[in-house]
Formats: sequence, structure tokens, C-alpha cells
Amino acid sequence: MLKFSRTKWVGIERPAKDVFLVHGTLEDHIYGLELDLTIKAPELIILNLEGKMRRITTSECPKAISALKKAVGLCLTAPDFSRQVNKVIGQKGCRHFANLLLECTDAVFRCALYENWDNMQKEGSFTEDNFRKEVMENLPFLRESCFALAD
Repeated sequence: MLKFSRTKWVGIERPAKDVFLVHGTLEDHIYGLELDLTIKAPELIILNLEGKMRRITTSECPKAISALKKAVGLCLTAPDFSRQVNKVIGQKGCRHFANLLLECTDAVFRCALYENWDNMQKEGSFTEDNFRKEVMENLPFLRESCFALAD
């Protein structure tokens, strides 16, 4: 019998070419958390980060919200980004917020990866090689992040 279930949702908007707006939600029968991020593109730097705790386990949990501001200015493409998030947000704040933040930033990578897919197909310039070449020129940090982009 299923004893525990956790769901995470991430939604991304692109109101301008230089901005990603991200909303993430983590829900299970213990916790209910939300994050809202503003990320500067193409540099992929966190400009703003706000969190909400709707369901918590202790009176200490809300103190973790102040730790979120320490992630402002972090660059998603930094080689130690995950470690920084786990240290700054996870250890000093809330590991569930850290996990949700990493899910949100991973979704931004996928959005950035495929945002020009439709344009290339409409222009008639789409081939797998052209797409990989453009991705590597614009998003070199994604190299080796998935099988399709491996050398």
C-alpha cells in the first residue's frame, strides 16, 4: 500500500527575452511549499527568489524563508551550483526548499534548451546537427547533460 506520495510542479513563463519567471510547488501529506523565481537570461542568474510555506511540521520551518534570499545572485551554470543550493538553502534553511529550487532550475535549463526548436523548424533550418550546434554555442554548460548533447 502506498504510504507516501510527493508531487512537484514547475511552471515557466517567458515575459521577455531576458527573463524566466518560474513557479514551483512541492506537495505531500506533510509539506506544502511554493517558490517563485526570477531568472535573468541568457546569463541564468537568480534575480529574485520568494518562498511560501503552506503546510509545515514545526514552528522552526518558517525561519527557512529568510535563507532563500541567499540564493539571489547565484548562477545556474556555476559548476558548484547544486552544492551551493544544498549548503545555503538546504543546510541553513530547508532541504525541501533546496530540492524544489533545484527542480525549478533544471526546468529552466530544459526550457532554454528547446526554446528555439519551433523557430528552427518554421525557418526550415532544422536538422539534429544544426540544433546541437546552436545549443552548444548558446548553452555550452549543457554539454554532457544528456545523451543527445554528448560529444
